[in-house]
Amino acid sequence: MQSQGHAVTVLHGKFDAEARDKVIDDFREGRSKVLITTNVIARGIDILQVNLVINFDMPLDANMRPDPETYLHRIGRTGRFGRTGVSINFVHDEPSYREMKAIETFFGREITRIPTDNYMDIEKYLKKAVK
Repeated sequence: MQSQGHAVTVLHGKFDAEARDKVIDDFREGRSKVLITTNVIARGIDILQVNLVINFDMPLDANMRPDPETYLHRIGRTGRFGRTGVSINFVHDEPSYREMKAIETFFGREITRIPTDNYMDIEKYLKKAVK
């Protein structure tokens, strides 16, 4: 992403407090437009500009069961303060599909499938959703 001109930063649990604060400040102030992170940031961050969250994997609890609470906190980073946001789940096999369906059932809310065979259609859908 950086080679294509995107300002990207990374954050994970092994960062010390000072490094973590710098990454969050850079993201909050727009010096970084993409933040790739683990669950370390799933809670406690309110940044107005976040309009897209991508779940590389579905969150699981310590017993390797779908974790709806962590999912909610992850996707709750987008659409804050009355704004519109989009969350995307990468579902790539039967186990990840079952995990997503369990979270969908827990909340009683359908998670919309977006066909991935045409990049332009995906882009149109996302632009429409974040308006």
